[in-house]
Amino acid sequence: MFKKLFLMCVDFVCCHLLFRIKCIDKEKIDSMGKCLVCPNHSTGFDPFWVYTRTKNMWIMAKAELFNNKLLAKLLVAFNVFPIKRGQKDAGSVMHAINVIEKNDNAKLLMFPEGTRIPKGKERGRAKVGATFIASKAKVPIVPVYITKNPRLFSTVTLVYGDPIEIPENINEDKAELQKYSDLLLDKIYELKNKIK
Repeated sequence: MFKKLFLMCVDFVCCHLLFRIKCIDKEKIDSMGKCLVCPNHSTGFDPFWVYTRTKNMWIMAKAELFNNKLLAKLLVAFNVFPIKRGQKDAGSVMHAINVIEKNDNAKLLMFPEGTRIPKGKERGRAKVGATFIASKAKVPIVPVYITKNPRLFSTVTLVYGDPIEIPENINEDKAELQKYSDLLLDKIYELKNKIK
């Protein structure tokens, strides 16, 4: 009950009060089973806008958020788990794969650029983590474009794209992983063209 009420409050504050959320082609994610959900990333609100609109979602987040014990407990309660940025974190990667494999219709939120892209910068560089996990877990990736650096009380649009199938045999091939990661990022930013 607490979780449901808390989510309702978060949804009201983040998606109705501070910003107005508009979704385009959201049925593409609603009809999906297991998958990764990969948006661009420019603000700390991005995870809330996707999470509150998606069932069965887990989030991979930077490990620094878990330094506060109270916050860490809250995050874990809402299916958030840590990953150490800037270094190989095999434990978190295996946990992500296990989450997908062991939970019905599990959807894992990952930001393929790895960090927030500051205002004035068009886009970041695609990291290979999402395509690696998708390849190992044998699930597609749904690209999502989110309005960049929105002002308070403005409309934020989430555009959902067609799922991208990642070949199962590329998880040990760095060049192929980078190629599909670059393709994913291209697809994400192409979705901006659907916003009128």
